[in-house]
Amino acid sequence: MARRRPGKQRPTTPPGAITDATHQTAGTAVYAPWFAGYLVPFLIRNNAIAILPNYRLAPEHTGDDILSDIASLGTWLTTSLPAYLASKNPSISPDLSRVLVSGESAGGWVALQSVLSLPQNTFRACLLQYPVVNAFPTSPDDIIMGESIPPKEVLDEFLASIVPGTIISAARPPARDAVAPMLRAHGRWGEFFGTERHLMPDTRIEDAGFFVPTYILHGRDDTNVGVEWTEGFVARARELFPKTRFELVTPEGDHGFDGDVYEEEAGWLGELLRGVEGEWLA
Repeated sequence: MARRRPGKQRPTTPPGAITDATHQTAGTAVYAPWFAGYLVPFLIRNNAIAILPNYRLAPEHTGDDILSDIASLGTWLTTSLPAYLASKNPSISPDLSRVLVSGESAGGWVALQSVLSLPQNTFRACLLQYPVVNAFPTSPDDIIMGESIPPKEVLDEFLASIVPGTIISAARPPARDAVAPMLRAHGRWGEFFGTERHLMPDTRIEDAGFFVPTYILHGRDDTNVGVEWTEGFVARARELFPKTRFELVTPEGDHGFDGDVYEEEAGWLGELLRGVEGEWLA
């Protein structure tokens, strides 16, 4: 989230955050059902500017391709965003000393990799929802959010349909929703995404020289991204960076449970967001 510096008149553009709510294989950043309702008042009251980037998706593209897109976003943020906003409304001036990076699910992977990839002073804090921190195992028999994983033949058909050189950076759900589970369940995730240590936050953080205060919510009933992986990541992050704050809350709920949760109905959420604001805007 890049906070807006006060101008002579209030801008008419909506506030917001640097965030990405897409999967590594499916989704699009402007898909409204994946934008949690509590984020809207959170952004408005903090006078923020929302930046929702897409990135190239697997399996047409690799994990390194996505990391390259993160690097491009970092460059754009500092070299192009101020001029772009000024062209829309001269009163808008982003405060790039106060940027919050946020993301859910694979967007959480993007947020973590943004902290690990970009210069140390790029972000003040990180807000994550049920993030992907590793290439967690999936069984063909798993039931994910009430749905079975399609058989290998369906994955083979999808992979055979890929046209080499095609750039895919968005796919409106439910298109491609089963691609990531199929790739993991049928043993082909690493083949397309990559397996190097730097591609997953839980191994890349071992080589990090710094981290930022990080706040995470993850439903303890998550059938897609198991909460135990996030718990392990947070435990290790606290060991590596004992002076950096890492907060994790695990209320009841499956993947995406927070879509209809609001601060006035959930005290734990209000407490979490107040902590984020304290780090982000201090």
